[in-house]
Amino acid sequence: MFLRHSSACRQQIFPLLHLILGVAFHILVAALLVERLRFEQVQNEELVRYIETMEWEHKEERTKFNEYMDKIRRYFPHVEKLLPLIDFCRNTLNFSERLIQELCKLKKVRLKGDFYSPEFNRKFRDESAAFSFEEDKNRKGHYHICVNDIPLVQWFRQKANEWRNGLGIISTR
Repeated sequence: MFLRHSSACRQQIFPLLHLILGVAFHILVAALLVERLRFEQVQNEELVRYIETMEWEHKEERTKFNEYMDKIRRYFPHVEKLLPLIDFCRNTLNFSERLIQELCKLKKVRLKGDFYSPEFNRKFRDESAAFSFEEDKNRKGHYHICVNDIPLVQWFRQKANEWRNGLGIISTR
């Protein structure tokens, strides 16, 4: 009789035990998820503080940079106008940094060699060319590259005419 009773008990207890274990498992998973959520919230708050710090530092750096740029514009107003000339000298004429620095001091730099003209898509040779950055007489505050006191474009055209004349080609102008 004890065995029969225990078998009936077992049939009632096992489903109940299974249900209790299932509920306990779900409670444990829920607790782990809640803990994971708390961890991620703390991590998120730390990231938000880090981003706020980085934004504040960036704002400070931008302020310093803008103040620095304002000083440059105030004390060296021609610098911004020279930037395109610097790029042309570096990228087209292949001048060295040292040469460009001298030109930016508004000094004449004497060179010899081949100089590329994008207008004529060729190089022109000169044995004693004095390059300089000169203020444009027609536009105050603007600069252009000069060679032997002639604007670069005009100098290249002059060189092209000399080259054509050397080949016996008569200019149409």
